[in-house]
Amino acid sequence: MSRLKKIGMVLGYGLLLVAIVVVICYAHIGARDHRENQRITGFDIHIDGAGSHMLIDAESMFKWFSKHGVSPKNKSIAELDLAALEGVALKHSAVESCNAFVSYDGRIEMTIMQREPIARLRLDGGYDHYIASDGVLFRASDGYAAYVPVITGSYAAIVDREFSGNIYEFISDSVVALERRMVELEHKKYPIHSERKRIKERNKSVSDSTIRKPFWVSKEKHEARKEDLKLFKEAHNQKYLKKDAELVKQLDKLTSMQSVLSQKITTLKSTDEDLKRFIEFIKSTLSDSFWSAEITQLVLTSGDKGAINITIVPRSGDYLVELGDTHNLTEKLHNMREFYDKVLHNVGWDKYSRISVRYDGQVVCQPRN
Repeated sequence: MSRLKKIGMVLGYGLLLVAIVVVICYAHIGARDHRENQRITGFDIHIDGAGSHMLIDAESMFKWFSKHGVSPKNKSIAELDLAALEGVALKHSAVESCNAFVSYDGRIEMTIMQREPIARLRLDGGYDHYIASDGVLFRASDGYAAYVPVITGSYAAIVDREFSGNIYEFISDSVVALERRMVELEHKKYPIHSERKRIKERNKSVSDSTIRKPFWVSKEKHEARKEDLKLFKEAHNQKYLKKDAELVKQLDKLTSMQSVLSQKITTLKSTDEDLKRFIEFIKSTLSDSFWSAEITQLVLTSGDKGAINITIVPRSGDYLVELGDTHNLTEKLHNMREFYDKVLHNVGWDKYSRISVRYDGQVVCQPRN
């Protein structure tokens, strides 16, 4: 290949590279100008994961964005903050996730994944929440209702009626905060222990002290000094005992506070396990064609140490089914199903007013008056 031909090829490639750079720059400038001048031409919201439980729709989300001051109406693309828009969407308790983008013609396309409710919590005290399968509680919205089992009763919930969020995370955070407080109280004991040790050593030093008799001091005067020292030791020991008792009282108070915190931690952990078993129970009944049709309402009450006690209000008759606590729920339902098939079908659905399967391997019935 001749020298001139090589030079021509290098120049050709160089000009091509320059042309590509120029095109990219013009495209970037054009996109920037388009972004600065293009107005939002539309906003489409698509709700996924709703199934038969439509708790939110596009119209309610439009109002939600307006309420929080991030409505894209009458804005340019340059003024639009998609991250802020998505962030506000995620603040809605019924929204599990969302994703948004802007098309070239200026339309916002947002896809929202709605949380899937498995039950509606309507406990005494004004609670009205939906429970999601992942343990999230979110307030029920006006105008929309999911056809899921309703939970009523006097059970003492660990969150107030305004709570929205993941109940498991709430318990975990509460336990961490209590454990941190216990450590703080333990640290407060250290200087008290040190002070007890110091005054004990000081008292021992005083108690062990003696007075030697110089040869020039008379026996009577030496005896008087010994008596004075004895009285001083007794007074010092009384002062020491009083101070030590005060310090012990402070330690006992801190220990008592730790004991209360420890009990709260134990209760929270027990409640966490209780709720997990209960939510798994709801999910299992919803996946069972028989129980999903039979269970219309669950009544919760507080048992021993605040444990959940469950009573089923069935669709098939005017009676109640007591499941008791959340342990062995699968076995209890199995026993109840067998009782349905072998007994109730034969004696009639209204023979009993209350049926209990709370005890292992037993079905206890209360006949109707």
